[in-house]
Amino acid sequence: MHTLRRRTMTRDEFLGRLGELLACLPADQVRETQEFYAEAIADRMEDGMGEEEAVAAMGAPGEVAEAVLDDLPAVPRAIARTRRRSTTLLWVLTIVWSPVWVPLLLAFAAVAVAVYACIWILALCVWIVAAALGGVGVVELVFAACGVVIGHVPYVLASAGVGLGFIGAALLAGTGAWAASKQIARLSALWVKKAVSPFCKSKGEKGDGGAAAAVHLTA
Repeated sequence: MHTLRRRTMTRDEFLGRLGELLACLPADQVRETQEFYAEAIADRMEDGMGEEEAVAAMGAPGEVAEAVLDDLPAVPRAIARTRRRSTTLLWVLTIVWSPVWVPLLLAFAAVAVAVYACIWILALCVWIVAAALGGVGVVELVFAACGVVIGHVPYVLASAGVGLGFIGAALLAGTGAWAASKQIARLSALWVKKAVSPFCKSKGEKGDGGAAAAVHLTA
């Protein structure tokens, strides 16, 4: 029996075929993927592999292209796979389903903005309360100073006590507002990241998919 062997490819053939299979993606993304695999091939050649052996270690171009598409967020992946079949089909589906996805997208954006605004308005209210308490405390200390001028000791003690009390409450409220603001900022960042995750990846995640695909295919 004869064993079927996969035809070896040169680096340029591999990268060219990969570019054809990923033509459904934006040109800069295709170029970035090609550069990643070109560098991976070069690294293996530096380790002593021949060009065709290094290319074979990447896997078949079709397998690599599928791994790259699978690593995309949900929405770009669906668009890329539909565009891969037919650009006309993509436009037809976009137009036909626009009465459904456009209102849903606008409603999602409106809810997200409303929730985000409400949370920060609450934090702003706490800051306003802290500022108001501090302002009252300062005014009371000014009244205490006026009491010193006129020599009214009970008035001075009362005003100073009330002023220091309000300032203490302001510091307490300000500390709570600062802690709440930091927590809200953290939760807001997580919310934004989660909201955009079906559409794009964060900067820290870019390029990890290509590396994972290469490791998987060469294992």
